[in-house]
Amino acid sequence: MTRDALFLVVSDLALAIQGASTYPENHPRVQELLAHLHRRVQSEAERLRGLNIGFFSDHIVVDEFPFLEPNPTFTRLIERMREKGIEKILFSGGITFGELKRFVYFLGEGTTPPSEQVWESIVYGRIEGAEASGAVSLGLAPAFSPSVFMAGAEEVLRDVLVSMVTERKRSGVEEGRDIVSSIMKGLRQEGMLIDRLIRLQAHDDYTVTHSLNVCILVVAQAARFGLSENRVREAGLAAMLHDIGKETTPSDILTKPGRLEMDQFDLMKRHPTAGAKLLRRIDCGTELPMIVAFEHHIKYDRSGYPKVRTREPLHIASYMTQIADVYDALRSYRPYRPSIELERTLSIMKEGRGTEFEPRLFDGFVDILS
Repeated sequence: MTRDALFLVVSDLALAIQGASTYPENHPRVQELLAHLHRRVQSEAERLRGLNIGFFSDHIVVDEFPFLEPNPTFTRLIERMREKGIEKILFSGGITFGELKRFVYFLGEGTTPPSEQVWESIVYGRIEGAEASGAVSLGLAPAFSPSVFMAGAEEVLRDVLVSMVTERKRSGVEEGRDIVSSIMKGLRQEGMLIDRLIRLQAHDDYTVTHSLNVCILVVAQAARFGLSENRVREAGLAAMLHDIGKETTPSDILTKPGRLEMDQFDLMKRHPTAGAKLLRRIDCGTELPMIVAFEHHIKYDRSGYPKVRTREPLHIASYMTQIADVYDALRSYRPYRPSIELERTLSIMKEGRGTEFEPRLFDGFVDILS
């Protein structure tokens, strides 16, 4: 129902803008479209504590939901936003009908210069910095030196994972969020964290280092995809905890320097379900870690594990985590093989585009690395 409601918000926005550019301001058709739009925007903005809409070259993201399917109405809306130099809009709760009407006519007609507009409940602009008056930067937090963060992150994360498994404490979740916030800041330093991952691969304490690497890569994907800062943080936390179920897997299987036997692999395949069950008993403030823990080995074509019958799309954070998980696994040194160089890793992964990996997210991931 949530996805359907957000779809209707964007549809109503597109129709209202089209109406504003076609009919006189007091035409009954325009008033009807604006009334529909105002009810939906006000309701969703209050429910979500702020309604984020991101516009990209061929898709729209509302809150955490991407709309990737071809849609002529959305295509025209994206083109309109491109003309205005708008990549993201944030509607706050309590938005009035009058302000929303002015904004729609600004988008539909553009007769009033942006410098003369004052918005109380609307922020718009470019994701990495705004150009229009009344717009603000909607990117992540200010720059932060990644070396300061990385020095102790692995040790902290190790303690977080252990405490969550053994003590079921929410305090571990909050420490995890702090790590993600630092990652979000570090990624603003010209992608230095990504650069470090490409050049240096972990040789020990694999699960902890791998979880940290996957978190960094998912935060980068989520930010690029235009998710709100809070959604980026939640996706990062979920990615960091995606392998927490491995804490219940026998250590001799995790560290075996060779291919697993069939019965050993069957035990290994239980970690997504084990992780989801564990996280269900912990108050993470969001269900997303539980969802991603369960889904991160289910492939885009529904192969993989655990087996699921539904054909509903996975959560976008699960798709992102799966891509980052496979990439870091191939790039990292393991006792039974050396790390695989970057070009070969991407060549291997490209074979799974559209079957193992969600294709558009995979393309965006490749863009990040390049």
